[in-house]
Amino acid sequence: MLGLQPRPQFPLRPKPAAAHAPLPQKTPAQISHLYELGLTSIAMSFHEAALETMEQVTSLAPDHEPAWRARAGLLRLADRDAEADEADAKAASISSASTVWRAAIGERSPTRLEQLDRKLNQQLQNIPDEVRIVHLRDVLFANPLDVAAMRYLANEEEMADDEVTAVSLLERAIALSPAYVGARLDYAKLLMELRDHLGALKQSEYLIAHAPNKAGFRMLRADAAVQAERSAEAVPLYEYLLERDPRNAQLLISYGSLLKTVGRREDSVKIFRRLLSIAPGTGAAYYGLSELKAKYLTPADVADMRRYLAEGIVNTVSRKTMAYALGATLERAHDYEGSFEAYSIGAAACREEIAGTPKAYDPAKLEERLARTRRAFTAETMARCAAPKGAPVPCVTPIFVMGLPRAGSTLVEQILASHSLVEGTRELPVVGQLTKKLAMSRVMANNDVYPERVVQLNRAQLDALGQECLSKMAEYRTTTRPYVVDKRPWNWLDVGFIDLMLPNAKFIDIRRAPMAAGFAMFKQLLPVDAAFSFDLQHLGQYYRSYVAFMDYIDAVMPGRVLRVSYPRLIDDTENEIRRMLDYCGLPFEEGCLRFWETDRAVLTPSAEQVRRPIFRDALEQWRNYEPWLGPLRTALGDLAEA
Repeated sequence: MLGLQPRPQFPLRPKPAAAHAPLPQKTPAQISHLYELGLTSIAMSFHEAALETMEQVTSLAPDHEPAWRARAGLLRLADRDAEADEADAKAASISSASTVWRAAIGERSPTRLEQLDRKLNQQLQNIPDEVRIVHLRDVLFANPLDVAAMRYLANEEEMADDEVTAVSLLERAIALSPAYVGARLDYAKLLMELRDHLGALKQSEYLIAHAPNKAGFRMLRADAAVQAERSAEAVPLYEYLLERDPRNAQLLISYGSLLKTVGRREDSVKIFRRLLSIAPGTGAAYYGLSELKAKYLTPADVADMRRYLAEGIVNTVSRKTMAYALGATLERAHDYEGSFEAYSIGAAACREEIAGTPKAYDPAKLEERLARTRRAFTAETMARCAAPKGAPVPCVTPIFVMGLPRAGSTLVEQILASHSLVEGTRELPVVGQLTKKLAMSRVMANNDVYPERVVQLNRAQLDALGQECLSKMAEYRTTTRPYVVDKRPWNWLDVGFIDLMLPNAKFIDIRRAPMAAGFAMFKQLLPVDAAFSFDLQHLGQYYRSYVAFMDYIDAVMPGRVLRVSYPRLIDDTENEIRRMLDYCGLPFEEGCLRFWETDRAVLTPSAEQVRRPIFRDALEQWRNYEPWLGPLRTALGDLAEA
């Protein structure tokens, strides 16, 4: 689930002949080398080898406080908490003033680091792809301070879909050699892929300080600023870059999209038109124009898109963006058959892009996760693990707006964020980061212990996780309002965990009618998190799984989740808004009825919709496509008529 790969253990050193046989004497330098080997083994995810190494270090040097700490952490990963507590106690007993052991320092010269990087890169050109990862591991077992090998091994691990190990390797390389620009750039890019946009922003500060005029570093910072909703910072960065490279297609795409986000519609149109004049047939330009939800695409554009798609577009990204743009344009022209065909081309391109990778949707994996979650979060377990009545609660109340994409979560967030006591943020990665952390918390004993691990925690541990969650959410905040909204759709999968760590949390499950919801997702270019949306049958199956699971949550957590019907929100707006505010414990404010007047950047596809009064024209759009939605209806079964 987390992309972890099995790690065969290398015979790093001969084991002692007997359990209590004394180890050969080592010099301080040799002991330090062993310790660094242990840290590098951890970074490579060879945890068993790392534990063996740290045991040797602490036997050879009982006053090695950092090694005892590392040993304790590894023992916890092995589900040996009692021994870990002993190791932590031993570390705490060692006076920091008495120990001579210090962390190693890697190469610090930028020039020398560039030379080492270039030399290793050249060597790797002569090593076959299939053995490169093993070669780099061997290099690091021989020289655990080789930061260039760490960087290139991280690249190999990322390509093998082990992003966890890639992150660990890059973090170790940067810790040893902060001036290693290549590793830091890779790290920042990987953080962007993992949607840790604030982390990428921090890394970009160092990169720009190192080379203020390097366009790639400024581009990285601009992209991270956009995703972190710091549009005011991103706009001048893109403008600076475009002044120096006015024909850069990726810059024009990013800048045009940002202008749409901040409401500069006409400027956005000009940028996308400029891109089409420079690079005719760029799918992203057509897509950007279509996302403005107006008649910015002309009949000539439609003819061009049809021609490009008929001739075949090799680039998958351009093909899918153009197809979705054509679909939306033909839909507005009431050519529903042509529109559906275009949407289908786009969905097929999305499936093609992730085919054969862990990102491809697998219904069996979802059902396995939901089954494990049901077994973990029973009514009895929720009652046993719940915070006692009268226990202190955090001063911040998080509101989790969840459900499926395109169901109305952006509208609900905008309504809530129009209240003077509520801050809207975005789809935050925080809960996902915490679940991944818990999943790996026993990785030496079990590759994935989430969600079972949650219900093994005591109240103090759950409260600590709740505080960590709020602290991480605070990094994305700009106000101190007592309520904060996270609209990440997938939080519905983790509502039991969230409830236990944040007893004061509020949950709003916004839901559209199944056929309407399914088609709304199918016709929208969604990220790979929603890979199920690229196939009508998968959409129907996923919706059924979602509904069944939320029914289960209602049974084990009665009254904790407020269900909001999108059609009712449209038809009876004021009463539904009052119901949401009452549930959250908020007084009614007229501003929530005029949500479109709230000035804030919105990055989701619904950005244009929440800038105007509430409308109901989308409720029955799916009926125009009913002749082609048979697979969706069949997969939904009895829910299709709901």
